[in-house]
Amino acid sequence: MVRRRGSRLILAATFLVALLAAAVAQAGDVLRLYGEENVGTASGQFLKIPVGARPVGLGSAYVACAIDGPVVFWNPAGLMRTPGRTNYFLNHTAWAADIDIDHAAVQWRGQNFGYAISAGMLRSGEIPRTTETNVEGTGDTFRADQYVLGFSLARAMTDRFSIGITGKYFQENLDEWATKAFLFDLGILYLVGVGDLRVGFSVRNFGPDMQPSGDPPVRDGYVPQTEFQKHPAPTEGSFGLAYTWGLSSKTALLTTADFNHPSDAVESFRLGAELGLNKLLYLRGGYETGRDEGGLAAGFGVQLKRKQFIWRIDYGFSDLGAFGTMHYISMELSPLWAKERTRHGRAR
Repeated sequence: MVRRRGSRLILAATFLVALLAAAVAQAGDVLRLYGEENVGTASGQFLKIPVGARPVGLGSAYVACAIDGPVVFWNPAGLMRTPGRTNYFLNHTAWAADIDIDHAAVQWRGQNFGYAISAGMLRSGEIPRTTETNVEGTGDTFRADQYVLGFSLARAMTDRFSIGITGKYFQENLDEWATKAFLFDLGILYLVGVGDLRVGFSVRNFGPDMQPSGDPPVRDGYVPQTEFQKHPAPTEGSFGLAYTWGLSSKTALLTTADFNHPSDAVESFRLGAELGLNKLLYLRGGYETGRDEGGLAAGFGVQLKRKQFIWRIDYGFSDLGAFGTMHYISMELSPLWAKERTRHGRAR
């Protein structure tokens, strides 16, 4: 009886998620079928930059692995599988052109519901201002900072199946103009029941078209415009699988694979693996197809466990070809309740 009721809940939740996704897709063209034909057409590219050194080290194949600190940035349904009832996460990214990117999240999990608050910030630094007649710079500078603030909610439909949603406010400041938008992420996580085999699905950054506020600049020889052009949000959908192979009592191998479909780029496969040694040291490698150059990623992590908490620090890097190598460092702290101390040493 309980199993039948759980199956009905899963079917009902799946139907609701599919209905919501279909409605949004119909209304807002969430995932255009041919992303490679729309390269460079979406706004808010900051929202597509991966978050977390561990996901990056796994080649961004993370939609089924998201059960830890960066969970809300990949699949909010994973909030119901985090290590502790409360989790704290920090990430710093050294991006191209001396751009600094920082993310933070605080998560809470109960028996049936999970919640999270998250934030991200891209600091561009001072950018030299150029014009048609001053290509070397006018001596003046401007900034192109970007921010995102999100709230996530997850629900455990059964002991194996959870769904999650994130609502977020995005703002891009480019000199005197600002682009603002409210966007959403939607996620599903299902434990198949064979070992720790997990299936994940997420749609990220869907919402209305984005448009800068204010009046466009007036330039000699050009027809004046009354408003800026609108551009779609950088929506992408991911489907993935993850499984941990127990090689010995102290060694485990996590394998993960994602299929990623962005609305403004070519589709790609993402593959990753993580070798866990004595539940202390984790070595990672990954690769993403569909790129003209780059695609390799790697990293490592160290996890310390005590009776009262789990603390982990991770480093990851990814090759972006002509843009160079991007570096990520993350820290995660999970205080543990007494009931959780028996499960915090599981393979991650």
